[in-house]
Amino acid sequence: MIAPRLWQGVREVSALSALDRGLACADGVFETIRVIGGRPVLLEQHWARLSAGCAVLGLPDLAFWRQAVTAYLQDIRAASPCHGVLKIVVTRGPGERGYLPPVAPQPTLVLTWQAQEPAPDPRVRDGIRVADAAFALAEQPLLAGIKHLARLEQVLLRQALAQQHPDCAEAVVQDSHGRLVEGVFSNLFLVRDGVLMTPALQRCGVRGVLRDALLDACVVQGISALVSDLGPEDLLQADECFFANSVFGIWPVTAWRNRTWRVGEMTRQCQALISPWFAEQ
Repeated sequence: MIAPRLWQGVREVSALSALDRGLACADGVFETIRVIGGRPVLLEQHWARLSAGCAVLGLPDLAFWRQAVTAYLQDIRAASPCHGVLKIVVTRGPGERGYLPPVAPQPTLVLTWQAQEPAPDPRVRDGIRVADAAFALAEQPLLAGIKHLARLEQVLLRQALAQQHPDCAEAVVQDSHGRLVEGVFSNLFLVRDGVLMTPALQRCGVRGVLRDALLDACVVQGISALVSDLGPEDLLQADECFFANSVFGIWPVTAWRNRTWRVGEMTRQCQALISPWFAEQ
Protein backbone atom coordinates (compact mmCIF):
# COMPACT_ATOMS: atom_id res chain seq x y z
CA MET A 1 0.00 0.00 0.00
CA ILE A 2 1.26 3.46 -0.92
CA ALA A 3 0.55 5.86 1.94
CA PRO A 4 -0.36 9.52 1.38
CA ARG A 5 2.46 12.04 1.77
CA LEU A 6 2.18 15.69 2.78
CA TRP A 7 4.52 18.67 2.70
CA GLN A 8 4.29 22.18 4.17
CA GLY A 9 6.43 24.25 1.86
CA VAL A 10 9.39 21.89 1.31
CA ARG A 11 9.12 20.25 4.76
CA GLU A 12 7.41 16.88 4.93
CA VAL A 13 4.73 16.68 7.64
CA SER A 14 2.68 13.85 9.09
CA ALA A 15 -0.74 15.50 9.09
CA LEU A 16 -2.73 18.32 7.53
CA SER A 17 -3.04 21.42 9.72
CA ALA A 18 -6.52 22.11 11.08
CA LEU A 19 -5.94 25.72 9.96
CA ASP A 20 -5.21 24.75 6.35
CA ARG A 21 -7.05 27.06 3.96
CA GLY A 22 -7.82 24.12 1.70
CA LEU A 23 -10.12 22.86 4.46
CA ALA A 24 -11.44 26.25 5.53
CA CYS A 25 -11.92 27.95 2.16
CA ALA A 26 -11.27 25.37 -0.60
CA ASP A 27 -8.29 27.62 -1.33
CA GLY A 28 -6.28 25.49 -3.71
CA VAL A 29 -6.14 23.35 -6.84
CA PHE A 30 -5.81 19.67 -7.67
CA GLU A 31 -5.05 17.21 -10.43
CA THR A 32 -6.21 13.61 -10.82
CA ILE A 33 -3.81 11.60 -12.99
CA ARG A 34 -4.20 8.16 -14.52
CA VAL A 35 -1.11 6.00 -14.01
CA ILE A 36 -0.54 2.94 -16.19
CA GLY A 37 2.38 0.67 -15.45
CA GLY A 38 3.88 3.38 -13.27
CA ARG A 39 3.65 5.93 -16.09
CA PRO A 40 1.47 9.01 -15.52
CA VAL A 41 -0.76 9.83 -18.49
CA LEU A 42 -0.46 13.40 -19.84
CA LEU A 43 1.65 14.47 -16.86
CA GLU A 44 3.04 17.63 -18.49
CA GLN A 45 -0.47 18.79 -19.37
CA HIS A 46 -1.55 18.24 -15.77
CA TRP A 47 1.41 20.28 -14.52
CA ALA A 48 0.53 23.07 -16.95
CA ARG A 49 -3.07 23.23 -15.69
CA LEU A 50 -1.97 23.11 -12.05
CA SER A 51 0.44 26.00 -12.71
CA ALA A 52 -2.32 27.95 -14.45
CA GLY A 53 -4.60 27.39 -11.47
CA CYS A 54 -1.90 28.56 -9.06
CA ALA A 55 -1.42 31.70 -11.14
CA VAL A 56 -5.15 32.51 -11.05
CA LEU A 57 -5.34 32.03 -7.27
CA GLY A 58 -2.02 33.75 -6.59
CA LEU A 59 -0.48 30.61 -5.09
CA PRO A 60 3.25 29.90 -5.11
CA ASP A 61 4.20 27.31 -7.73
CA LEU A 62 7.11 25.45 -6.18
CA ALA A 63 9.60 23.55 -8.33
CA PHE A 64 9.92 21.17 -5.37
CA TRP A 65 6.47 19.72 -6.15
CA ARG A 66 7.82 18.09 -9.30
CA GLN A 67 10.60 16.46 -7.29
CA ALA A 68 8.12 15.19 -4.69
CA VAL A 69 5.84 13.71 -7.36
CA THR A 70 8.80 12.06 -9.10
CA ALA A 71 9.83 10.40 -5.83
CA TYR A 72 6.23 9.36 -5.13
CA LEU A 73 5.98 7.80 -8.59
CA GLN A 74 9.14 5.82 -7.85
CA ASP A 75 7.39 4.37 -4.80
CA ILE A 76 4.37 3.55 -6.97
CA ARG A 77 6.52 1.80 -9.58
CA ALA A 78 8.12 -0.31 -6.86
CA ALA A 79 4.70 -1.47 -5.68
CA SER A 80 2.40 -4.03 -7.23
CA PRO A 81 0.12 -3.23 -8.90
CA CYS A 82 1.44 0.05 -10.30
CA HIS A 83 -1.77 0.94 -12.13
CA GLY A 84 -4.18 3.45 -10.63
CA VAL A 85 -4.87 7.11 -9.99
CA LEU A 86 -2.49 9.68 -8.51
CA LYS A 87 -4.02 12.78 -6.96
CA ILE A 88 -2.07 16.00 -6.44
CA VAL A 89 -3.61 18.58 -4.12
CA VAL A 90 -2.07 22.00 -3.52
CA THR A 91 -3.52 24.42 -0.96
CA ARG A 92 -2.38 27.83 0.20
CA GLY A 93 -1.44 26.24 3.50
CA PRO A 94 -2.30 27.34 7.06
CA GLY A 95 -3.82 30.76 7.66
CA GLU A 96 -5.66 32.86 10.16
CA ARG A 97 -9.45 33.05 10.41
CA GLY A 98 -11.08 35.07 7.60
CA TYR A 99 -10.80 35.21 3.84
CA LEU A 100 -7.65 37.35 3.57
CA PRO A 101 -4.76 35.06 2.52
CA PRO A 102 -1.43 35.17 4.37
CA VAL A 103 1.15 37.49 2.84
CA ALA A 104 3.81 34.76 2.73
CA PRO A 105 1.95 31.45 2.45
CA GLN A 106 3.54 28.07 3.03
CA PRO A 107 1.57 25.95 0.54
CA THR A 108 0.54 22.42 1.36
CA LEU A 109 1.19 19.56 -1.07
CA VAL A 110 -0.78 16.33 -0.63
CA LEU A 111 -0.13 13.22 -2.74
CA THR A 112 -2.46 10.23 -2.61
CA TRP A 113 -2.63 6.98 -4.56
CA GLN A 114 -5.48 4.65 -5.39
CA ALA A 115 -4.49 1.38 -7.02
CA GLN A 116 -6.76 0.27 -9.84
CA GLU A 117 -5.99 -2.55 -12.21
CA PRO A 118 -6.79 -1.71 -15.85
CA ALA A 119 -9.72 -3.71 -17.19
CA PRO A 120 -11.82 -3.59 -20.36
CA ASP A 121 -14.47 -0.92 -19.95
CA PRO A 122 -17.68 -1.74 -21.85
CA ARG A 123 -18.61 1.94 -21.78
CA VAL A 124 -15.64 2.73 -24.02
CA ARG A 125 -16.81 0.14 -26.55
CA ASP A 126 -20.60 0.32 -26.29
CA GLY A 127 -21.25 3.86 -25.13
CA ILE A 128 -23.43 5.31 -22.38
CA ARG A 129 -26.83 6.79 -21.74
CA VAL A 130 -26.74 10.32 -20.32
CA ALA A 131 -29.22 12.51 -18.47
CA ASP A 132 -29.78 16.22 -18.02
CA ALA A 133 -27.94 17.65 -15.03
CA ALA A 134 -30.03 18.49 -11.97
CA PHE A 135 -29.15 22.19 -12.14
CA ALA A 136 -27.06 24.72 -14.07
CA LEU A 137 -23.52 25.78 -13.20
CA ALA A 138 -22.95 29.26 -11.85
CA GLU A 139 -20.87 31.49 -14.10
CA GLN A 140 -17.57 32.83 -12.76
CA PRO A 141 -15.16 33.69 -15.59
CA LEU A 142 -12.26 34.33 -13.21
CA LEU A 143 -12.25 30.67 -12.13
CA ALA A 144 -13.32 29.14 -15.44
CA GLY A 145 -11.06 26.43 -16.78
CA ILE A 146 -8.96 25.72 -13.69
CA LYS A 147 -9.46 22.76 -11.38
CA HIS A 148 -9.88 24.52 -8.04
CA LEU A 149 -10.91 22.72 -4.86
CA ALA A 150 -14.38 24.30 -4.60
CA ARG A 151 -16.30 21.50 -6.31
CA LEU A 152 -19.56 21.48 -4.34
CA GLU A 153 -21.56 21.95 -7.54
CA GLN A 154 -20.04 18.76 -8.92
CA VAL A 155 -20.62 16.90 -5.64
CA LEU A 156 -24.32 17.77 -5.73
CA LEU A 157 -24.60 17.02 -9.45
CA ARG A 158 -22.92 13.64 -9.02
CA GLN A 159 -25.16 12.78 -6.08
CA ALA A 160 -28.27 13.74 -8.04
CA LEU A 161 -27.14 11.72 -11.07
CA ALA A 162 -26.68 8.59 -8.94
CA GLN A 163 -29.99 9.03 -7.14
CA GLN A 164 -32.22 10.22 -9.98
CA HIS A 165 -30.66 8.52 -13.03
CA PRO A 166 -28.87 5.34 -11.90
CA ASP A 167 -29.00 4.02 -15.47
CA CYS A 168 -26.99 6.99 -16.78
CA ALA A 169 -23.20 7.27 -16.52
CA GLU A 170 -22.96 11.02 -17.10
CA ALA A 171 -25.10 14.14 -17.41
CA VAL A 172 -25.17 17.10 -19.79
CA VAL A 173 -24.41 20.23 -17.76
CA GLN A 174 -25.45 23.70 -18.88
CA ASP A 175 -24.72 27.17 -17.52
CA SER A 176 -27.32 29.61 -16.22
CA HIS A 177 -27.99 30.89 -19.75
CA GLY A 178 -28.65 27.43 -21.18
CA ARG A 179 -25.31 26.97 -22.93
CA LEU A 180 -23.69 23.54 -22.92
CA VAL A 181 -20.65 23.37 -20.64
CA GLU A 182 -19.49 19.82 -19.89
CA GLY A 183 -20.42 16.66 -18.02
CA VAL A 184 -20.38 16.26 -14.27
CA PHE A 185 -16.80 14.93 -14.38
CA SER A 186 -15.79 15.02 -18.03
CA ASN A 187 -15.77 17.24 -21.11
CA LEU A 188 -18.41 17.07 -23.82
CA PHE A 189 -17.72 16.73 -27.54
CA LEU A 190 -20.10 16.48 -30.47
CA VAL A 191 -19.67 15.90 -34.18
CA ARG A 192 -21.72 17.53 -36.92
CA ASP A 193 -21.04 17.42 -40.66
CA GLY A 194 -17.54 16.08 -40.06
CA VAL A 195 -16.54 18.81 -37.60
CA LEU A 196 -15.58 18.00 -34.00
CA MET A 197 -17.06 20.56 -31.59
CA THR A 198 -16.71 21.22 -27.87
CA PRO A 199 -18.20 23.96 -25.69
CA ALA A 200 -16.24 27.12 -24.94
CA LEU A 201 -15.34 27.37 -21.25
CA GLN A 202 -14.74 31.08 -20.65
CA ARG A 203 -17.54 31.42 -18.08
CA CYS A 204 -17.41 28.18 -16.09
CA GLY A 205 -16.36 24.56 -16.35
CA VAL A 206 -13.02 22.76 -16.32
CA ARG A 207 -10.56 22.63 -19.21
CA GLY A 208 -9.79 18.94 -19.11
CA VAL A 209 -6.26 17.96 -20.03
CA LEU A 210 -7.59 15.23 -22.33
CA ARG A 211 -9.90 17.78 -23.94
CA ASP A 212 -7.01 20.09 -24.81
CA ALA A 213 -4.66 17.25 -25.80
CA LEU A 214 -7.30 15.82 -28.13
CA LEU A 215 -7.92 19.22 -29.74
CA ASP A 216 -4.16 19.59 -30.31
CA ALA A 217 -3.98 16.10 -31.82
CA CYS A 218 -6.84 16.93 -34.17
CA VAL A 219 -4.88 19.91 -35.49
CA VAL A 220 -1.91 17.65 -36.23
CA GLN A 221 -4.15 15.07 -37.93
CA GLY A 222 -6.00 17.65 -40.01
CA ILE A 223 -9.33 17.00 -38.29
CA SER A 224 -11.63 20.03 -38.25
CA ALA A 225 -12.29 21.05 -34.64
CA LEU A 226 -14.23 23.98 -33.24
CA VAL A 227 -14.47 25.46 -29.74
CA SER A 228 -17.66 27.48 -29.54
CA ASP A 229 -20.76 28.36 -27.57
CA LEU A 230 -23.19 25.48 -28.09
CA GLY A 231 -26.74 24.86 -26.98
CA PRO A 232 -28.92 21.79 -26.42
CA GLU A 233 -30.23 22.08 -29.96
CA ASP A 234 -26.67 21.57 -31.26
CA LEU A 235 -26.40 18.34 -29.31
CA LEU A 236 -29.80 17.12 -30.50
CA GLN A 237 -28.74 17.76 -34.10
CA ALA A 238 -25.29 16.17 -33.71
CA ASP A 239 -24.24 13.14 -35.73
CA GLU A 240 -22.14 11.80 -32.84
CA CYS A 241 -21.22 12.81 -29.31
CA PHE A 242 -18.94 11.63 -26.51
CA PHE A 243 -17.50 12.53 -23.13
CA ALA A 244 -13.74 12.67 -22.51
CA ASN A 245 -11.80 12.44 -19.26
CA SER A 246 -8.09 11.86 -18.61
CA VAL A 247 -8.82 8.97 -16.23
CA PHE A 248 -11.27 6.90 -18.31
CA GLY A 249 -10.59 8.14 -21.85
CA ILE A 250 -13.60 8.51 -24.18
CA TRP A 251 -17.15 7.29 -23.57
CA PRO A 252 -19.41 7.50 -26.65
CA VAL A 253 -22.96 8.71 -25.99
CA THR A 254 -25.76 6.52 -27.33
CA ALA A 255 -28.84 8.16 -25.78
CA TRP A 256 -29.89 11.55 -24.39
CA ARG A 257 -33.48 12.76 -24.00
CA ASN A 258 -35.35 11.35 -26.97
CA ARG A 259 -32.25 11.16 -29.18
CA THR A 260 -30.18 8.05 -29.86
CA TRP A 261 -26.88 7.58 -31.65
CA ARG A 262 -24.68 4.80 -32.91
CA VAL A 263 -21.02 5.03 -32.00
CA GLY A 264 -19.70 7.03 -34.92
CA GLU A 265 -16.61 6.98 -37.09
CA MET A 266 -15.07 10.17 -35.69
CA THR A 267 -15.63 9.00 -32.12
CA ARG A 268 -13.70 5.83 -32.94
CA GLN A 269 -11.03 7.93 -34.66
CA CYS A 270 -10.63 10.06 -31.53
CA GLN A 271 -10.41 6.93 -29.39
CA ALA A 272 -7.67 5.65 -31.68
CA LEU A 273 -5.81 8.98 -31.41
CA ILE A 274 -5.65 8.83 -27.62
CA SER A 275 -5.13 5.07 -27.25
CA PRO A 276 -1.28 5.29 -27.31
CA TRP A 277 -1.42 7.67 -24.35
CA PHE A 278 -3.27 5.05 -22.29
CA ALA A 279 -1.25 2.03 -23.46
CA GLU A 280 0.99 0.15 -21.06
CA GLN A 281 4.61 0.53 -22.17
